[in-house]
Amino acid sequence: MTNRVSPEVRALVFKHANAPGPITGEEGETLTRHLEKRREEVLGLPPQGAALLSAEINGLYHLYAGDFANGKQDTHILLATDTWLGRETAQMVSAWLKTQGIANVQVWDDIGGLRTDSLENFHLAVAELVRRLHETLPGYKEIGYQIIFNLTGGFKSIQGVLQTLAQFYADEAVYIFETSKELLRIPRLPLTLDILPSIKKQLKIWRRLALGLSVTPEECRKIPNAFWFAVGDEVSLSPWGELIWQQVKRQIYEECLWEPPSDRITWTDEFEKAVNALPPDRRYEVNKRMDELALHLEREDHPNPRSLNCHRLSGEPVAGCTHEIYAWSDRDARRIYGVCHGHERFER
Repeated sequence: MTNRVSPEVRALVFKHANAPGPITGEEGETLTRHLEKRREEVLGLPPQGAALLSAEINGLYHLYAGDFANGKQDTHILLATDTWLGRETAQMVSAWLKTQGIANVQVWDDIGGLRTDSLENFHLAVAELVRRLHETLPGYKEIGYQIIFNLTGGFKSIQGVLQTLAQFYADEAVYIFETSKELLRIPRLPLTLDILPSIKKQLKIWRRLALGLSVTPEECRKIPNAFWFAVGDEVSLSPWGELIWQQVKRQIYEECLWEPPSDRITWTDEFEKAVNALPPDRRYEVNKRMDELALHLEREDHPNPRSLNCHRLSGEPVAGCTHEIYAWSDRDARRIYGVCHGHERFER
């Protein structure tokens, strides 16, 4: 957006870099004309020319050694800031990649608050980004993809975050100075997390923070303050807390049936013994169902995803039980039965 432009346009781009929506007035018209002109220019250029106008394309140009035919089978995920200019730029790069025969292009432009005008919103946005990466990238890795983070272009603060996240989710990160011809490769380093014992010690707090359920600042002080932050009376995991949690959650949940994340959930010793006798991947599923049940019980909108499906029993198929939830729905598909009371909606 700022390569080979007049000082006036460059100044406007920097001035409105964090604007979440289109700018009105004369400055907005100038930027709109610049976007339209730049899009027309970029889409009509071959790789070498497009690389001169776009830092993001420049990084890819050097990654592919100038030959984008090498990337036709690749999948590109373009991370756009939560800004007008960021979304427009990502769509421009996406359109150009498709002119090069690269069809598998995704644009992530829906992570709210991913801009640098509010530290609180930025923290929340990065935490959401961590969740999105954790849900998406392991699946690609499992089917043989090499994961590469291209750090060229965009806000410097987001580059710094992505460089850290690359150590957990990428095989390598690449970066190129906008006027350079050298591609800097940053390999993934072997990392060992020694925080498991302390997380297990305060697991209920970690789970509630990860679920977005209420936790007081006093309770949060039992875990390192680098892993949580408060906005008014609300407390949530910091981006680094979210990152750590996503890395260790499955390992912890596979160990045993842990204390429920909500005081509204109780179970018998027999139930706990039965769950702990299950294979690790099934214990993981049951712990996740308890998370979903906690959200169902405590949140005002009572989310009830298909994976949980909390509902009243018809008749009395299990003596003394009024409701059931799904334990898991794959393989042999098991159910968990229980008694719900103390809530009007459960009594109906």
